[in-house]
Amino acid sequence: MTRILSVAVILLAAGLLSCGQTERYEPEPKVVAIVGQDTIDVEEYGEMATKLLASSHRGKDPASLDTKRQLLDAMIDRQLLVMEGQRRRLAASPRIAAALEQLQGKLVWRALFDEVAVDAGLDTSGIQTFASEAGFTEEVLLQHVMLTDEADAWSVLEALEAGEPMDVLAVERSTHHETGSLGGYFSYMFVSQVLPEIREQLLSLEPGQTYPAPLTSRYGVHVFRLIDRRPADIESRWDIVLKEFRVHERSRAFGIFADSLADANGLACEPLTGDLPASEPLCTWAGGQLLSSDVDLAAAAAEDDPQSWLRAKARKQLVIEEAKRRGMAGQPVVLDKVDAQREEMMIDSLRRVVAGRTEVSDDEKRSYYEEHPELYGPRPSVRVDEVLVADLTLAQRLRGQAEAGAPIDSLARVHSIREVTKKGGGAMWLVT
Repeated sequence: MTRILSVAVILLAAGLLSCGQTERYEPEPKVVAIVGQDTIDVEEYGEMATKLLASSHRGKDPASLDTKRQLLDAMIDRQLLVMEGQRRRLAASPRIAAALEQLQGKLVWRALFDEVAVDAGLDTSGIQTFASEAGFTEEVLLQHVMLTDEADAWSVLEALEAGEPMDVLAVERSTHHETGSLGGYFSYMFVSQVLPEIREQLLSLEPGQTYPAPLTSRYGVHVFRLIDRRPADIESRWDIVLKEFRVHERSRAFGIFADSLADANGLACEPLTGDLPASEPLCTWAGGQLLSSDVDLAAAAAEDDPQSWLRAKARKQLVIEEAKRRGMAGQPVVLDKVDAQREEMMIDSLRRVVAGRTEVSDDEKRSYYEEHPELYGPRPSVRVDEVLVADLTLAQRLRGQAEAGAPIDSLARVHSIREVTKKGGGAMWLVT
């Protein structure tokens, strides 16, 4: 790449760069390169090299001296971009400043959460009751086709009514690639793992039934079919139950803390009305306030209980302020992550400025995909009937039975260990 700064860069001896030899005594830190006022030492080089070898330099030989030089060049180039971004004061832009403030808020909120809820969930005396109430005693097998909008979902429902197999529709149309290539099947999951926004509708079905209307989740619009329901073997998956119990208890403990903090600071929110001035305080507490410009009023109006939503927003802001008051914004992990994000955003902004690029809108992206169906359109698929077993001798015996005329779907329903396709007689559609 073309470097946009003239900065002294000093590389140490190739022997140190290659890390092929170790001496008895070397002063600390062992510096690999000096870029302006900054240095890259051996430890930093190793950390950044690991990231680069897992991304932009994937497949390179990490032991090769040439690779190590390429990695160091990439690190120097990055540091030069950071320095130029600092020179241009790009981090002061409203977009970057707002993003960093938001990131810092998330990090200090998490730090306070971990401090307050550190011991929650260690007492497991209530775990059996939790497992029953939360939906860990029953599991379901689901099949779905995920689409981008309701119109597409209705067309899938119409195709099902016309007799099209759901597994074929999933392969051809589903935007959820992980399950689409398997005919839309999930593995068996606890009822508690079903998305809460569609759980009630799915549990209203009998095995084999398809929900008669599109269901909207946080991921997209779905056509769902319930394949099976059965009692769950909790003991074999106790680690999952224990993990969810601790998550639940930690959240409960922190919720109690946040409520007490809100009460102690006199948190009060005004009723949400129509258009409000940007400077209008919606919620106030001791030493702070939440303005109408701080929230998405349209999102609030779409909530079932806008006032509870608003109070939760204000309570979260109060928690962030409390975390900062306790000095959590100065924790090394917070500072490091904010600094790393600042550098990445400055580099991104600088590249856009230099290349004269602007943001690509969702409409432009969609138009590009639609104009290149050979790259992003439906791909040919093939049906495969499979009986998956763990024993070679059994597999050979079942193959002989299939060659002798035994229906492979019957063999799959009896012997297959792949739960996703077992109930469908081993059939699955693979994208070629």
